[in-house]
Amino acid sequence: MKRSLYIFATLMLLLPFSAKGEEPEGRPSTHATLFALGRANHLDTYLSPMEYTGPQLTFLHTTLRHLKRNEHIVFETATQGEVSYTENQAQTAHYMGGSVRYDFGWGRQWRNVLWKGLELTAGGMAGGDLGFLYNDRNSNNPAQARANMRLSAAVRADYSFRIRKQTLGLHYQAQMPLVGMAFTPQYGQSYYDLFDRGHYDHNIVATHPGNALSLRQAFSLDLHIRHATLRLGYLSDLRQLKANGLRQHQYGRAFLIGYVHEITLKR
Repeated sequence: MKRSLYIFATLMLLLPFSAKGEEPEGRPSTHATLFALGRANHLDTYLSPMEYTGPQLTFLHTTLRHLKRNEHIVFETATQGEVSYTENQAQTAHYMGGSVRYDFGWGRQWRNVLWKGLELTAGGMAGGDLGFLYNDRNSNNPAQARANMRLSAAVRADYSFRIRKQTLGLHYQAQMPLVGMAFTPQYGQSYYDLFDRGHYDHNIVATHPGNALSLRQAFSLDLHIRHATLRLGYLSDLRQLKANGLRQHQYGRAFLIGYVHEITLKR
């Protein structure tokens, strides 16, 4: 019964975000395709009480466009995929992990705040993750599935300026989940009991900052080179969950590089 209530409540929360964003007419739609190489720190007490660290590769694609009826309302989407290979401090075991993340939402934009060229945006986003973590040493319960849905508060700041003849752009974005739900087994519960025997034991839990405090931040600089725009930046992605007697976190920090292009849709 509680699982049904969680699912129903989350779907109701996501309902305002389910409508398709209107395409802008005569306004630019900004697309950014980025790659990131950095370090990951994993903790999942279902698999091991130890932290695992190692390299992580991330792909990120974002779009930002204005609604045609109100140029101060922006619609944003973000798709993120990542793979990691981490090891414990003793170098006796490894995690292989991967996940796919998607977020979308709307924000209100204010232009030329404080000084010319500065834009501030605040709003909300909805999204979810699907992923896995595999331990090559465990013979019993060697893998853990990851799945969650969330509603998040989101803010961003964009500043365009010129140095001599060079146009530059500074960007900052932060996203913090406020409410949602996540899948997690109970401490000591096997996936065989859960899926083959159907022994459900509160495996869908409500999430909030009290048990899943998370924060995603990105800083970047745009360099306009002739007809192309190069983006360099830094990504900090901190995710946590404490539920059903288990703790898990996934901390990622990486340097970003990619390109940005704008498409102006005809009226």
